[in-house]
Amino acid sequence: MRLSSALAVIGLVAGVPVFAQPTIELSLTPEGALRQRVTFDGQEVIAPSLLGIVLDGVPLGTKERLTGKVTVGDLTTYGVRHASGAEWVVETRAFPDGVAVRYRIPTEGERRVSRELTSFTFPAGTTAWYASAVFQYGYTQKYQERAMDSITGQILAPPATFRLPSGHYAALTEANLWDYYGCVFEGTAPNTVSVRFCENAEALKEGKILGMPTRNHNGIAKEPPVWMAPPKRGTREIVTPWRVLMLAKDLNGLVNNAIIEKVSDLPDPTLFPKGAKEPWLRPARALWTWLAARPNRLRLDTFYALTDEAQQLGYEAIVLDEGWERWPQWEKDNPRAQGKDKWQMLKELCDYARARNVDVWVWRPCVPRRPGDWHTLSNDELKTYFGNGKYLEENAKHGIEDRTAFFDKCVAAGVKGLKLDFLHRENVPTIRVQEEMLRDAAKHRLMVLFHGVNKLTGDNFTFPNLLSKEAVSGLENCGWADNGGMAPWPVHNTTLPFTRWLCGPADYTPVNFRRCCSNSVTFGNQAAAFVMFTSPVLILAADSEDLLNSPCRKLFEAVPVTWDEVRALEPSQIGKLALIARRKGNDWWLAVMNGLEAKEVSVRLDFLGAGEYALTAAEDAIPERRKLRSREGTVTAKDTLTLNLLSGGGALYRLAPKANQAEGLP
Repeated sequence: MRLSSALAVIGLVAGVPVFAQPTIELSLTPEGALRQRVTFDGQEVIAPSLLGIVLDGVPLGTKERLTGKVTVGDLTTYGVRHASGAEWVVETRAFPDGVAVRYRIPTEGERRVSRELTSFTFPAGTTAWYASAVFQYGYTQKYQERAMDSITGQILAPPATFRLPSGHYAALTEANLWDYYGCVFEGTAPNTVSVRFCENAEALKEGKILGMPTRNHNGIAKEPPVWMAPPKRGTREIVTPWRVLMLAKDLNGLVNNAIIEKVSDLPDPTLFPKGAKEPWLRPARALWTWLAARPNRLRLDTFYALTDEAQQLGYEAIVLDEGWERWPQWEKDNPRAQGKDKWQMLKELCDYARARNVDVWVWRPCVPRRPGDWHTLSNDELKTYFGNGKYLEENAKHGIEDRTAFFDKCVAAGVKGLKLDFLHRENVPTIRVQEEMLRDAAKHRLMVLFHGVNKLTGDNFTFPNLLSKEAVSGLENCGWADNGGMAPWPVHNTTLPFTRWLCGPADYTPVNFRRCCSNSVTFGNQAAAFVMFTSPVLILAADSEDLLNSPCRKLFEAVPVTWDEVRALEPSQIGKLALIARRKGNDWWLAVMNGLEAKEVSVRLDFLGAGEYALTAAEDAIPERRKLRSREGTVTAKDTLTLNLLSGGGALYRLAPKANQAEGLP
């Protein structure tokens, strides 16, 4: 028996045949095994694949019968009854840009999860691109390109991207992850991947539930952990995240996929009465010194200077990373610090910054690493969730500064944003901690960036004060370490826009013209990173004097961090060439990053509007790899840009309507 969640519609929508709308169908085998099948653009993209979950030893999804079906809009709800008598619900949703499936299981308390059976079988001849590790342990994820017929045994960190033999694109991830364990995908057979709950082997051995393990940070456990799934808060049911399959005809459709927002919980109106338009949410370009080559990069006077430099560039924020809480020990001879504690010093810096229209963000670890650090769990929440019932007594071992008190002091000092670090897990306690911190931060009107953390799963739509998550090997990893053990940096960078960025902005900390700019990439490539690796809080790794003295300074001063439109342009190829155009108002910005092979590329500008556009460029000063040239010109939508790209080369272009400039508009 096969049941379709799609409605038949006749006609055309914006010139596109309606059969482009995906369908997700549920069926039962004669033995009662539950399966999903997905079609797109008139073709099967997911062959019948298992659904289900093993709960308290009962394999839901086997020996089932369907008890009902209700369709309301894009949502179809199926009632399911297992042979044991257990009743549960499967929900599916179908949109023009993909499909999603999840389970809802009535419960009065925690239930033991052995594994989830959800799987996806792609057509033979499919190619996959994915990070071959788990992001939350995240410093050496190596992006791979692999034929799906040899995927068995591989771990795919979401989002993973696929090109089907038809030429269509797909991507797998999860969305609306709350009160549940975050997943990866594992190749379980040729062309098939299944949901898995991976854990660090050392963390399991140590019994840790938060943060990184003491020893091997990257050792994934061979056997998945057994864990306890609680009811979703405010309900009497376990609610799994949506297993999301993005679908697109081309790379442009893929980067414009909006399905994660569609299936994510809406913001709490008591916390965000204006949603993402709350006036205290202030996207920012931020200066940062963690990767800078300047002396005394973490000292108090350095951040006063950094504030002045941010004002000169017109940037909105500075970020104080690890070290600011040790100013009382470091600054004993500094007149600015005489007789003051860290909070007094911080307040004076925030006052200085506010007078210059610059926000201050501060870093804080979220798990204890040394006496005096706080973490965010109560004693009752220190259960391991790995089925062994152990409790950790970290509260007794470390001096704990209460989270709310810390937030109170930040607000009193004038801090606007928090960079919260060391959430290197994706288990239930860590996911719950993130929600608690986001909710508490919203009450304090504090913006948040999570660093050392799992991927975005739509949490930035539910909590608009979450501006970004790291969950990427950025300059702090692939730059500083010069890509040790990873894919070559040019391959890595030209893969990210079509993989990691599909689930939302990342804390890549882009742009550096010194030690974090490997010889494998050029200065033009670094300039392109401004726009290629965009984020509502764009923390720049660059030494600020390099930005101030650059021949492309005016271009760098004008880069936005929020956008009205994005396009992936031809001839982009995953891992080989990334051409991403973003529009802010009437202005277009074009970021170009090349892979390993030098090439000449022609880029059509037919995405521009009518009239002439002023072109401003930051390009490689060929043949120099470590030098930029600034160039200006005039183009129209009828023109084609011809780019000569070095290996690992790149460029950044601003295309602004001349009519605006004639009227004196920005």
